[in-house]
Amino acid sequence: MSEQDILCFSDGLTNQANRAQKPVALLQTMKLVLSALLFMATATLFCSGDTLILPFDVSNPAHKKWSPQEAERIYDAACTLVARSIRPERPPRLHPRFLLVLGSTTDEIVRGDNRSEIHLKSWDPDKFAEATAIMVAREVIQGEELKNIAHMSVLSAHATTSVTELRRHQ
Repeated sequence: MSEQDILCFSDGLTNQANRAQKPVALLQTMKLVLSALLFMATATLFCSGDTLILPFDVSNPAHKKWSPQEAERIYDAACTLVARSIRPERPPRLHPRFLLVLGSTTDEIVRGDNRSEIHLKSWDPDKFAEATAIMVAREVIQGEELKNIAHMSVLSAHATTSVTELRRHQ
């Protein structure tokens, strides 16, 4: 008997068949509802331009014109390319947090112990890409390790002497 035949019965067999079919039908209905909810949530995230969630914070008090979508693509590309250049076979996951400040008086990178900022006078994709690549690269070596490398660089420079300097001192 097909499912259509079972639904046409009006005697006691129909009730038994319906009871057996209810869990399956309920499961199929739940699956359909969950699929619809997932579709709506995904559509909401990707279709509404106002709710773009960027991987960095933005301060734009002067309301400078810029493209959040372009900035996000540049950020993603910089993260991927720097990670691949560090370890091509197994790139690390690099995603620095920083504040993009648009309308600044200078184009610069500001980095403190607990904060990193990219300051741009106006939106410039090339300058943003360069600054983002620097931020991503700095995520590889941080804090004390970076200070130790800087200190060791100075010690190494003082410990070596060029041939020209040796000739001068003879």
